[in-house]
Amino acid sequence: MDFTNTGSVYFSEKFEFAAMHKLWNDDFTEQRNFELFGKCANPTGHGHNYIVEITIKKPIGDNLFSIADFEKIVDDELIKVVDHKNLNVDVPEFGRTNPTVENIAAFAWSKLTGKFNPVILHCVTVWETDRTYCSYYG
Repeated sequence: MDFTNTGSVYFSEKFEFAAMHKLWNDDFTEQRNFELFGKCANPTGHGHNYIVEITIKKPIGDNLFSIADFEKIVDDELIKVVDHKNLNVDVPEFGRTNPTVENIAAFAWSKLTGKFNPVILHCVTVWETDRTYCSYYG
């Protein structure tokens, strides 16, 4: 059976980056920040080894977009921006927005959407820990 020109496939790849962050709301008291954000409200921040999974949708027989292209785009547009960074300080988009796992997933989407032409970005999933993750579909 020939599958080369039938339907679409969803291709996913995981990437890693290390970063630190602090979750804090200046409108709240210190006590309220710790109640809401727990250890993530540590005044000096804390780090994670994040995993981000990027999923694209492409025609099954498409040979116009290579996996090497995919990896280079993710590295250039996202990983180099966040890897070994203080997200609150070094990434301007998080200057006034808490770098929660939800916001990091939405940020990753914003950095990657439209970059994979002719294929389509389908989903970005960010794992903050092995138990905590968020998937963003734009």
